[in-house]
Amino acid sequence: MFARSIEGQELTFGVSGKLIMNAVVLYDHQTETLWSQFLAEGVQGPLTGVRMELLPSQLTTWGAWTAQHPDTLLLDRGFGLFRSDRYEGYYASSRAGILGERNRDDRLPTKELVVGLRHGSDVIAYAYRDLAEALVLNEAYDGEPIVVTFDPDSRAAAVFERTVDGQALTFEPGERGDATTMRDAQTGSLWSTAQGVALDGPLEGAQLAQLPSFVSFWFSWSDFYPQTAVYQ
Repeated sequence: MFARSIEGQELTFGVSGKLIMNAVVLYDHQTETLWSQFLAEGVQGPLTGVRMELLPSQLTTWGAWTAQHPDTLLLDRGFGLFRSDRYEGYYASSRAGILGERNRDDRLPTKELVVGLRHGSDVIAYAYRDLAEALVLNEAYDGEPIVVTFDPDSRAAAVFERTVDGQALTFEPGERGDATTMRDAQTGSLWSTAQGVALDGPLEGAQLAQLPSFVSFWFSWSDFYPQTAVYQ
């Protein structure tokens, strides 16, 4: 998800029909610049080299989302809420997009889902299989303490800064069998893994800042960022 106000101008976007290494290329109606969805950057036209601001977002299930946000406003374009997914067969297959892999990287399986972080040349990927095992990972990224969370039921991952009022918190999974919560070791406060808000304890009501991240197949992430580190 991106902010579409760029260099003081509000842009509207469409799909160009082009691909760069299997990833969608957008265009804006105002300048007709082509934009790489994956790089969040203009690649051809007047705004070439300009970056779009990546906004924090989350890939989750409808059930998990409405449980957290029961008053959600839903965009319905008249296709029906539970239309079948035309890409379901592709997700289950071993095919790497339409064009195949450009830079085969065997550190992870081709279609492994990863959460990717990018800041300048600092790039790292966290495999879903590792997140599903740990549920909560205390990490440092770009010199800042972060926590990466995962809920196996909704397969939702999120990345937050883990510093509150100048104190770096260390998290562990919350109540036994409940991947939707985590607890910090410093105050014992209970937190939501999806929203990064303290639900109970001395820090009740405190909010962790969510960081922008990508959810991607490994082959695509490693094609665009061959220099990426991988969490181990």
